[in-house]
Amino acid sequence: MKQAVLVVAFGTTVPTARINQIDPVVDFIKKEFKDYEVRLAFTSRIIVKRLRERGEEIDTEQSAIEALIAEDYESIAVQPLHMIGGEEFDKLKANIMAYEGQGSLKHIAMGRPLLYFIGQEERPDDYEALIENFIKKLNVPAEEGLLLVGHGGMSVGNSAYAALQLKLWRAGHTNVRVTTLECFPELEDTVIPWEWLDGKRPGRIQVHPLLLVAGDHALNDIFGDEDDSVQSMLEEAGFEVVRHLKGLGEYRGVQEIFADHLKDAMAGRYEKRSSHRPSIPKIK
Repeated sequence: MKQAVLVVAFGTTVPTARINQIDPVVDFIKKEFKDYEVRLAFTSRIIVKRLRERGEEIDTEQSAIEALIAEDYESIAVQPLHMIGGEEFDKLKANIMAYEGQGSLKHIAMGRPLLYFIGQEERPDDYEALIENFIKKLNVPAEEGLLLVGHGGMSVGNSAYAALQLKLWRAGHTNVRVTTLECFPELEDTVIPWEWLDGKRPGRIQVHPLLLVAGDHALNDIFGDEDDSVQSMLEEAGFEVVRHLKGLGEYRGVQEIFADHLKDAMAGRYEKRSSHRPSIPKIK
């Protein structure tokens, strides 16, 4: 059986971001799945258009799937490199599953984003995995703050950022805060003022993008020179800022999480209704 893995990222126009944070995830998955053809696609049509205008060929998830079908692949596992199960993931899943049964394709497996399951029943806790495999390993001193800055989204999937914040606080990491660039929570919700939770205010805050790549958002919206960048607003509030100009894709712990999610999808784990729940009656 011809089998393939399609790794799908939102994409970036910043060459160093792809080299440092997307390609390492793809390379890690290639090592973990040596018997599979592994390919990469971007979901952002704007980014794909700009790259093609620069002479760089990159597939969308649709053109990548169609190419694999044309090459008679029978099984395709898709692993998104998205942070949350928001609008982009929903759109991606709909586009991917539309190809089920076409050509020689007999099976499509869809992996989940970085933050998806919350540890209910037999499902794993993706938030705890991120805390253990990435956040704790940053080794930020307890007397300093750590601010994780995500993108944010307009759908219910955006609640993942607030869930991560609550998981951190419940685990005792009160010096870690989560904010987003475009939605809730904003800086005023969790960072300014910092001390509303336990009365403590660090003088120094280490800022790390909660993004796959350190691209335009990291360079401009988080660490840019404009007055409304995250760094500028923190400095205006009196904090010393330590910059971590990195994306999640370059951390081995995050690469391992994505590979684990792909393994779950291939094995069909967590797709069925919980065993202790009663079956759903077939009623029209």
